Amino acid sequence: MTKTMIKKIYFALVAVLLLLLLIPKVEAANKAKVYMFSRVNCSACESALEYFNGLLDKDEDLFELVEMVTFDASGNVKNQDALDLMLKVLEHYDEDTEKLYTPTIVIGDYHNIGFPKDPSDLKKAIDEVNASNEDIDTVRNLAKEEDIDINSIKKDVQKENSYDALIVIGIFVVLIGGFVGLVVLGKK
Repeated sequence: MTKTMIKKIYFALVAVLLLLLLIPKVEAANKAKVYMFSRVNCSACESALEYFNGLLDKDEDLFELVEMVTFDASGNVKNQDALDLMLKVLEHYDEDTEKLYTPTIVIGDYHNIGFPKDPSDLKKAIDEVNASNEDIDTVRNLAKEEDIDINSIKKDVQKENSYDALIVIGIFVVLIGGFVGLVVLGKK
């Protein structure tokens, strides 16, 4: 093999790896979103997070957890947009908006106030949204009506995807290996 041919192969591999990195991940069309309105230092909220993270440990592609912190530990409003959206959700389900309880959990068109002693209905709602042919996302639709950007108020609770890290590591290995290979071939 000539140096020119090796360089072409190297740059082709780099181009392919860069394309793989830039191609967005394809997610399931009906991957459930679990919305949780929470409060800082809320034991029921922490129980809900433990439950949902336990499900994600078993299958990280089962759903996306979107936590929105509405109140601080003292009960003061921490994020007004999150509170406004929570109130809109409660109104949508004809729930009392005078007394606000956390967590308030919404999955598709299912909602639950507080963390249930038997959370099997939460898993059932996730499974129903994932199995549905419809795009059921009540919170997203209500947020659009109120012109609230969920991404700006959500707390990042999703676990890092190890696949992304492996791609980045693979690219670095190929780049460094290719560079070393070019240097070695250049000396010959």
